[in-house]
Amino acid sequence: MLLLTLREEVVCAIILLYLIFYYLFNKIKDKEMLFLKLASISLMHVLLDIITVITVNNRDVVPDFVNHVLHILFYVTGIGFGICFYNYIINFSAFYKHARLLRGLGYGMLGLFLVMQFFLPVEYLQGNQTAYSYGPLVILGYATFLVLCTICLILLLASRKSLERRIRWALIPILIIMYIGIIAQALVPELLLTGADVTLICIGAFVALDNPERDFVKQALWDFPTGLKNRNCFSRDLPRYASFKRKKRDTVIGFIVADLNNLKIVNDTYGHQEGDRFIAAAAAILRKNLTSAENVYRIGGDEFIAVYLSPNDKVISAEMEKVVYMCSQVQNFSVPLQIAMGYASGSISDNLEEIIKLADKQMYTNKKNFKITE
Repeated sequence: MLLLTLREEVVCAIILLYLIFYYLFNKIKDKEMLFLKLASISLMHVLLDIITVITVNNRDVVPDFVNHVLHILFYVTGIGFGICFYNYIINFSAFYKHARLLRGLGYGMLGLFLVMQFFLPVEYLQGNQTAYSYGPLVILGYATFLVLCTICLILLLASRKSLERRIRWALIPILIIMYIGIIAQALVPELLLTGADVTLICIGAFVALDNPERDFVKQALWDFPTGLKNRNCFSRDLPRYASFKRKKRDTVIGFIVADLNNLKIVNDTYGHQEGDRFIAAAAAILRKNLTSAENVYRIGGDEFIAVYLSPNDKVISAEMEKVVYMCSQVQNFSVPLQIAMGYASGSISDNLEEIIKLADKQMYTNKKNFKITE
């Protein structure tokens, strides 16, 4: 019977071990260290949950002192989990500049609990399926956790305008789970919900916020030196554009093909580091001025492509002229910053590669208008 009672905690421990090992065997970035701490303290809490259930049901052979110490550790790890998640929220909130003060508040609550454990008793009651701990100190532990959750909610609501939507809609459900779990556990201690509660929260944080898989995808689809999407992403998106229809009619699609002039002479004369800076400057101008484009991609060393759905030719012409003008205003390179561009459009049901080739041909025509030094 006791093993059946503990099956939930055993499953939770296995899940948490998996998450921890997943992080240990993948490159961990600074922002992910806090999640690793969250998962580690959750595992400690779940293991202590299993141990205390065993010891409290065997008080005839387990000394009261041992039982007391183990239960104190169990509640300390629960509050520690709350503080770790609280620190997690601080990092995302608009109050991260006051992190030291806010963290001090959290650790102060843990310190209060540790002091009060010398004065408040822990009682042991027998339920229908298992014995459990209760009493003034346990109630203080639940109250401390709820206060931490409340502060977290206040920080989130106060920071809602500055939070990414993905983060906001991940953290709020996690907090709701925390509230429901701790209140249910306080009202019906025999449920033994805290292990499942912290595990669900860790899974939610992992999937929604800290999953390194997202970073791997980002690395595969983004060109980090320029902040633009890369060729891999363009190859992935092109079939999506081909299947895109609006109002049940074929949509017009347009492409600007752009090529950076003078890159070779910059690389040969001033080095590739200066060449990278040259590319980044061109990418920034394209990104900031091709504002009506669906996306702008860097598809090669000095080659870019912008995609337009239902394009307005006059607007695109004005954007291209602005790119040329902004390039002429760049004075911090020894070689002129020039971007040759060509534009072509057609029905989205046409062969998109042919439209791109036409834009590429227009780009080479435009390239001849520049005085190229390379």
